[in-house]
Amino acid sequence: QGARGAVVVLAGIGGPDALRRLLAGLPPQLDIPLLVRMPLEGARYGNLVKQMARVSPLPVALAEPGAQVENAAVYILADDTGVVFNEGGLAFASHAQGIDLLALPPAESAVVLLSGAALMQVDPALRLAEAGAWVGGQVGDGCYDPAAATAVVAAGMFAAEPQELAQGVAARWALA
Repeated sequence: QGARGAVVVLAGIGGPDALRRLLAGLPPQLDIPLLVRMPLEGARYGNLVKQMARVSPLPVALAEPGAQVENAAVYILADDTGVVFNEGGLAFASHAQGIDLLALPPAESAVVLLSGAALMQVDPALRLAEAGAWVGGQVGDGCYDPAAATAVVAAGMFAAEPQELAQGVAARWALA
């Protein structure tokens, strides 16, 4: 049985450092996967996988369209990779626009907006929150491009440094 929900991590400018801090703050056992969407020049997602695998207590892999999404893993999504929900749980799929937050089951999902997250993701993140998802935004000195994170925080969502956002995720989905 694949994952029934996911924590989607959205980042951009300043995102690699924030992502490292978030991943390093996670426990080694989580009952949910993390799906990382961070556009990179030249689409060098393999390098990002290697970088994040050095700090993450969870395995880090590149999302492959057609594969089931498994809990307790971190997946790096390419620009054209999204998810679909089927009888086996979440699966990766080719999707020209990338990940559609509203395709996630809200009660079983979360969205974390880090430095550089795209402003166009704010409305879908807030709509998911209204339906029951946990949503958090990065605040603090290391947030170089805070526009999207600040927008969700202004709407009443959880505000914290990346390692505290990791604690928020762990509080809900850590396995004993």
